Amino acid sequence: MATEFEHKLLVNGDSWREAVRSSSSLSQVYLCTQPGMTIRVRVVDDRTAYLTIKGERAGIGRPEYEYEIPVDDANELLDMAQDGYPISKTRHELGDPWPGWIVDEFSGENAPLIVAELEVPTEDTAWDVPGWAGDDVTADSRFTNAMLYAHPYGSWQV
Repeated sequence: MATEFEHKLLVNGDSWREAVRSSSSLSQVYLCTQPGMTIRVRVVDDRTAYLTIKGERAGIGRPEYEYEIPVDDANELLDMAQDGYPISKTRHELGDPWPGWIVDEFSGENAPLIVAELEVPTEDTAWDVPGWAGDDVTADSRFTNAMLYAHPYGSWQV
């Protein structure tokens, strides 16, 4: 079983941009969002696509299975999804001095949300919080992409 251990934080300011080493455009929908399991289809830069199945979270970890699929198949699956708001975002992978961090800038219904994520090998792996990072929302289910698909950030009463 593959387990993903991930920290998720809101982003404050733009100082992280100096460390961007690559960016890509992501589109994704959810075929299943039920307690304990999600099934996602994601297309990256119209060239690569993935089917991802995630299980129930325990601490900062959750089972994750990801498979590359043909882009044409993914686009058909994207078109099938009808019960949510497709996720569109630009994903920035950071290098020095923050290697391993990714920053997602959401567009569409989830704008202007910006979230940073750091995957770590185990739940107890030590990590440092960058100065540009804000609140830790790892345990806040509202900030999962599956919840943003159902209840977009732009519709929240802040």
